[in-house]
Amino acid sequence: MRSSLLFGSLWGSGSGSFFLLCCSPVWPSWPSPSLTSISLIMWNALYTAEKVIIRWTLLTEACYFGVQSLVVTATLAETGLVSLGTLLLLASRLLFVAVSIYYYYQVGRKPKKV
Repeated sequence: MRSSLLFGSLWGSGSGSFFLLCCSPVWPSWPSPSLTSISLIMWNALYTAEKVIIRWTLLTEACYFGVQSLVVTATLAETGLVSLGTLLLLASRLLFVAVSIYYYYQVGRKPKKV
């Protein structure tokens, strides 16, 4: 039951202020376009060797997972329902943010002179 509330509030089939914000006729459904855009960016970054494009891709990924972490945290604060699954979801997204930012800085570093 708890996970269905979190899933519903994240994907627009629940109730509450978040549901009203993201699923009103004025506001488009945001998960599908954002996931499509991110996936296209990631796919195109696979075929490049330029550091700038790779860094922007990592930064995009970090921002996306950061926003998702904020959404999960806001949903947990609003509903007050905390389970092991939601905590694992939040921890995994924060781990993805940390790894993306780490690689972002590693790709941008200048190589050491020998």
